[in-house]
Amino acid sequence: MNIGIDIVKISRFENKDIHFIKRVLTEKELLVYNNLLEEKKAQYLASRWASKEAIYKANHDEHYLSYSILNKDNGEPYADGHEEIKISISHDGEYAVASVLIC
Repeated sequence: MNIGIDIVKISRFENKDIHFIKRVLTEKELLVYNNLLEEKKAQYLASRWASKEAIYKANHDEHYLSYSILNKDNGEPYADGHEEIKISISHDGEYAVASVLIC
């Protein structure tokens, strides 16, 4: 069992260019991102970055940016195709934090 955690300042993810966004988000995540209100985009991008960084810290997978972090209908985040990865994401004010448990 491995754990990872990451915290980021949401404002660091405001006004990012499309090259950066496409590097961080998978196609599935990009579909969600493009349908968000403009004021929610930085928070979404920050939380996906934090989730993927936490995954890397837990398993040292060099392909950590290829993981799709999606949400179930009830809002619970999950790593698409990776049932062994449990994710928790939280936002408070200026920060987003993600913790990962790999079973």
